[in-house]
Amino acid sequence: MLKNFLKVALRNLLKNKVYVAINIVGLGLALACCIVAYLNSKQNWDFDKSHTQIDHIYKIHNLRETQGDLIEYGRIPMPMADAIRNDLAGADRVFRFESHVFTVRDVNMDKVFNTSVCYADPGLIESFTFPAVTGDPLAYHKLDQAVVTEEYARKFYENEDPIGKVLTVFDDTGMSFNFTIAGVVEAPPQNSSVHFEILTSFENRFRMYDDNVKGNWGAFAQNTFVYFNDPNQAKTFEPLLDQYLAVQQEARPDFTIARFVLSPMNNHAQISRQLRWDNLRNAMPPAAILTPQVMALLILLVACFNFTNTAIANSNRRLKEIGVRKVLGGTRRQLIKQFMTENLTVCLLALLMSLGIASYLVPAYGAMWQGLDLQLDLTQDFKFYLFLVGLLVFTTLLAGFYPSLYISRYKPVSILRGSLSIGGAGKLTKVLLATQYAFTVIAIFASVAFIQNARYQETLDMGFNRDQIIGVSLLNETQQQKIYGSMLANPDIEQIASAKNHIGRGNYGALLKNQDLEVQTNMLDVGINYIEAMGLKIVNGRSFSKELEASDSQNSLVVNERAVEEFGWTNPIGQRVYLNDSTTLTVVGVVKNFYMYGFWAPIEPTAMRLKSLKFQDDGTYSFMVAKVNINHVKEVYDYLETEWNSKIPTKTFAGFYQDDLLREAKEVNNNILMIFGFLGTVAFVLSCLGLYTLVSINLIKRTKEIGVRKVLGGSVGHIVYLISRSYFLLLFISSVIGVTAGFYLVDGLIGSIFNNYKPMDLFTFGIPSTTIIVVSLMIAGFRTLKSAMVNPVNSIRYE
Repeated sequence: MLKNFLKVALRNLLKNKVYVAINIVGLGLALACCIVAYLNSKQNWDFDKSHTQIDHIYKIHNLRETQGDLIEYGRIPMPMADAIRNDLAGADRVFRFESHVFTVRDVNMDKVFNTSVCYADPGLIESFTFPAVTGDPLAYHKLDQAVVTEEYARKFYENEDPIGKVLTVFDDTGMSFNFTIAGVVEAPPQNSSVHFEILTSFENRFRMYDDNVKGNWGAFAQNTFVYFNDPNQAKTFEPLLDQYLAVQQEARPDFTIARFVLSPMNNHAQISRQLRWDNLRNAMPPAAILTPQVMALLILLVACFNFTNTAIANSNRRLKEIGVRKVLGGTRRQLIKQFMTENLTVCLLALLMSLGIASYLVPAYGAMWQGLDLQLDLTQDFKFYLFLVGLLVFTTLLAGFYPSLYISRYKPVSILRGSLSIGGAGKLTKVLLATQYAFTVIAIFASVAFIQNARYQETLDMGFNRDQIIGVSLLNETQQQKIYGSMLANPDIEQIASAKNHIGRGNYGALLKNQDLEVQTNMLDVGINYIEAMGLKIVNGRSFSKELEASDSQNSLVVNERAVEEFGWTNPIGQRVYLNDSTTLTVVGVVKNFYMYGFWAPIEPTAMRLKSLKFQDDGTYSFMVAKVNINHVKEVYDYLETEWNSKIPTKTFAGFYQDDLLREAKEVNNNILMIFGFLGTVAFVLSCLGLYTLVSINLIKRTKEIGVRKVLGGSVGHIVYLISRSYFLLLFISSVIGVTAGFYLVDGLIGSIFNNYKPMDLFTFGIPSTTIIVVSLMIAGFRTLKSAMVNPVNSIRYE
């Protein structure tokens, strides 16, 4: 029986090559998008799953109360790990992990790289999974030895054995430290929270970076982990951590912690974007997860509706076959099996095609997002085959089950008498076509909305000058003096300013108090001329003054408009605020609101304090900022890089364009534009092909009608109008439904990605509707015109 079904299925498919090809291509594209969405989502679901003991690892966070809200921070006091190891029972391992970027070179090779040099207490390699390649993976326990990843070793030594090689690491002050490579491990996959290139003992963190924080409860370690052989012990262990609150609060009265919590590492990557002070790798941004899912769903629905439409409309050609089968004793169940076999065959062919398409789409999509490495591997993951089987079954049922039920119910008496009328004009077909077009309008709507948003964000005033600014990150005063001299010597640099903290590159939080009101504020310590060089606009009061530098550095504060709103000041100038309950400052100026980190976060209360040009040697970075002639930005950047390389050869140039602040926003926008542009194009082409097929089948059924109308004097234009007008109403309804659904869908999607984005306007609604109606009516009209121009003698004689 199955063999017979397959034979009949293949014969019918070969008789309708165009119809079958359209559906195979459409479904193939849709299924390829589903494969991309699956692999992309799996990358996120499997975050940190490469670490086999991830369920046993917890990270210690702190909760700090601010205006009644508990804010979670990813760091705890530096000495707390040692205290836990000495004082508390129940934790099987406690270890810290920190990462810093230094310049590294081999003593015998002329190769220099900026490198992620990491420090860890014993327990990191033992808890996280880093498979050993060669040497001793636990060599990082020793002060003068290091473990490197296999990928990093290849950068220096290619195919040579790296064991025993000596790497020189230059710290922030220019001092050098030699480490012998004693172990090589596999680099973790991209979807891992913990990454390093060189791993050394945590004691080196104090030698190379800052030895004043070793026992300082006011300083914070980047990451502190706890490992339990029995993860259930975490619940009873967590309350024990609060015994360290008193010593921390005494050490940092300006940053008092309310409590400590254990955060499980098996979902850390998914929540890390919500944490403050967390420097582990995040899971993918919401846009990178939602966009391919939405794309795959929309294209699959469009392709399946197109399949359903054409299957029902094309059933007009198989009426006699159905009637004869039923008269000869064929049951409805057998007909359903026959049609489902044909549908399954089409879907199977489409699935095979989708694998070929996906082999190009998957790496192309992976290359669009930084840190995303997607591969279509058909040999390793058996779950992928389960997904393909499930996708095949789902698509076959979605696209073909209802047409099989619909076609199999035809009554043989009506078929053989010729009184049964079905095809492209049927109500069901119109409903399905309208639904298909609604999904297409949603896809085009999304494309238009994101295009408008990208252009909006490119021209949006961020509150500061982003086009003329070049910044340079500095690690010590020597670097500052050398780059400052180079900047002074370049005539294309119009203004120079220093900053301990810089817009888009870091700030610190502080609590400002005015009378009984407290406001958590972002703080920037900046130098003279920083406000002017960055193009920040003073809207009230004054900026910091060179003449009043001594007074301003001790007593003055410049705030943004958002801070004024939070305090409720009508006249902010002269207001006195207390910084962390310890320092009294007077507001001397108000700057226009600006976006600290682009469009991802809302504008928050921000304040600036004046710091001298002298380098701040308290373990933090400093910056030099240059406002450059707009016509020579690239030339000045190259000049500064050359000057840096000649004056500071042991460090790679740490310059950046201020416009790079929007790099991630631009990347997201461009990627989404490509995705939805692809989605809109595919959905539109599929819908147009589906409409062309339906119109063609409908015209076949109305061939004699067209001939009779022409004989009775009907003009070609009138015939085209009569047949096409029903499609106009259908397309209009589809457009209304599509733009309405598209508004809610896209508004929610774009709002989950950007905090500030362009609201939809008349063009957002008008372009998709107009495009789909005009182009589709042109297709329908052209196809109808072609039939209407046929000689009526041939039309009337048509069988």
